[in-house]
Amino acid sequence: MSGIGRFTGCDLGGIMPLFTPWKENCGLAQPVFSREAALLSFELASSAYDMNLDAWREAGWRDFSFQVDNTLLTGQAVNAASGGRLSTVVSDYFHFLARARLKRINPISQLRGALRQREGSDTCKAVVMLHPLSENVQRYAVAIGFMGTGKRIYDWFSNFRLNREEGMHAGFLQLTKEFEKNADEICFPETAKELGLSKLTLSDILSECRRPDSRFRVWMAGHSQGGAVMQLFAYREVRRGFLRQNMIGYGFASPSAVYARMDCDAGAFPLLHILNADDIFPRMGAALHIGRCRVLCPDQAMRKACYQAAWQDELFRAVHRLMRSVTDSAGAFLLVGAMLRALEDVPVDSAMAALNVLAGSLMPEKLLGALGSRREDIVDALYRRVVQGYRTASEGGDPPEETLGVLRGRIAALILRHGGAPFAKTALSCLGVSHKLRGEIPRQGIAPYQYIVTERFFDLRQRLWQAPVSAMGVPDGRGPRRIAGGRFARLSETKKRRAR
Repeated sequence: MSGIGRFTGCDLGGIMPLFTPWKENCGLAQPVFSREAALLSFELASSAYDMNLDAWREAGWRDFSFQVDNTLLTGQAVNAASGGRLSTVVSDYFHFLARARLKRINPISQLRGALRQREGSDTCKAVVMLHPLSENVQRYAVAIGFMGTGKRIYDWFSNFRLNREEGMHAGFLQLTKEFEKNADEICFPETAKELGLSKLTLSDILSECRRPDSRFRVWMAGHSQGGAVMQLFAYREVRRGFLRQNMIGYGFASPSAVYARMDCDAGAFPLLHILNADDIFPRMGAALHIGRCRVLCPDQAMRKACYQAAWQDELFRAVHRLMRSVTDSAGAFLLVGAMLRALEDVPVDSAMAALNVLAGSLMPEKLLGALGSRREDIVDALYRRVVQGYRTASEGGDPPEETLGVLRGRIAALILRHGGAPFAKTALSCLGVSHKLRGEIPRQGIAPYQYIVTERFFDLRQRLWQAPVSAMGVPDGRGPRRIAGGRFARLSETKKRRAR
């Protein structure tokens, strides 16, 4: 059957759940977040990673545009609008080109990409497409899928631009602006022809969405970094007059995106973030999510299904406990700093083996050799960068020595018991396995977020994540109630606020 999602088996043309009328809840109009829409959104977030859209085309989606870094592919040539075999070949070539640009990981392209990031981040990657609601009604769903962090080393740079810019995470905001500046160029040629227009752009659609009678509904999805960009794009559009009832979005493993008190209720935005409580990344970024969070606290069944053999490993569970203690970006830098300092307390061979694994995951082997073999010099250089990151995340403070010492001792004990390389490999595995969006095909096990939307969607519980740094501020100046032993806070029914 054509037009079926590769990972969930949902009908990619079944867009009615995106148009469900809003309902009032405690005096606040909210969209109906449904499992059907979550499955569709999961497929959109997944497709943003490889831009393989054949099944979407078969399901009736059209007018595709691709943004990869500072390159935009859009218009008639990309969509074979002129018809004929030659134009189809040209269109297929553009789709291939978009996918190829995502895989540029040779040393030269890595270096060029890294140099481009010195002044700001330009690595936003997104796919845009459109689907009519029906043949008889001129209403349309406009899909925007934001890709998360890629495999290229410089894809990570924006995640670590933690400084504040307009009250938002600077790195995520730079990626958002990179997408926004293409709004005048992203075209929908087939739909323009259907509506009798000479041209239809994303800017035109965003402008029409400022009216209650808009023919368009903008639907967004993104995983990890893509979920952060989705938040800021939605927030900035609403500030320009975009009506919230013309928007809906689903994020997976989304980090927080804003720091300061907002000029509207963040929870009133029609965005839903689906989070795995084991995943460290939703606790990082800025201080607050835009939209609502629903969290699944994994049980043994989920961990066995998603983490498989790793969950049976004693070292994996020990590292997992360490990472569960992280509550925000500053805490993540603190943990990394403790890992580096712990390498000074173990034999040199174990320390260098751990460094080789950790650094080798970020750079080619030839570049790794330039680091040399002096443990103290390497650790000191890396630790200085970690302290700099901690100060940015914590608004100028230094890592607390007492907490640093406790973590350092626990990590050194694990390295002495299990070895430097096994510890480092397990740390990377623990980070990745709980954050993974989708499994491979043929499926070997199931990724956590794939498991949540397909098996446990109705077990999600509504939570509000707030970074514990009070100076960052919250919308109404009050912190949320915390769950003992948990990383997320319950939303009190008495504290729900009306949208301004």
